[in-house]
Amino acid sequence: MTTFYHGSPELFDQFDLSKAGDGTGIKFGFGVYLTESEASAVHYSQPRHQPLAKSHYLYTVEIPGLTDDNHIVSAKPVPASIVERVETKLGKPIPKEKTLQGKEFRKWLGLTLTGGETVDVESERAAAEFLDGIGVFCNVWPQAQSKPDGLKNCAVFNAANVRIVKRERIEVELKGKKYVLVENSKQIV
Repeated sequence: MTTFYHGSPELFDQFDLSKAGDGTGIKFGFGVYLTESEASAVHYSQPRHQPLAKSHYLYTVEIPGLTDDNHIVSAKPVPASIVERVETKLGKPIPKEKTLQGKEFRKWLGLTLTGGETVDVESERAAAEFLDGIGVFCNVWPQAQSKPDGLKNCAVFNAANVRIVKRERIEVELKGKKYVLVENSKQIV
């Protein structure tokens, strides 16, 4: 298992994907958005473009460990084992150019499954459910594009793969353009 964090203005006992996209959108795919950076999770506990929320929560979670064949990386080629499993289940080959980056692969898959022309929540959900069904549980991208091997963010396609191990009520304040943790404000709930 690997530890990640999630920030939210809502207190809950389990993740609910019916709300996927409400906070930060689906830029990196459909799923539960997590980060290895506690500071980033704190920042995202505040909904974008909204007045300061009354409550903020920091979730410490565990997800399955990342292996070469159980996740895709947005800016890297899709592992051959995943391409093979997708082609087998789809019953058709994937254009080579769509396998060179995980994000293009994910988008292509969603549009192929839905028959759509524009990437949207439904095409992203279709791609996520398909990938989860063949043992690919998340999409990963670097927290900072300038540090591709640094801390990671991920979108876990199925909420059942995210286990909450700690919930903390936190206070945040705006410093510059970032919401940050008010020192000594964590309270376990």
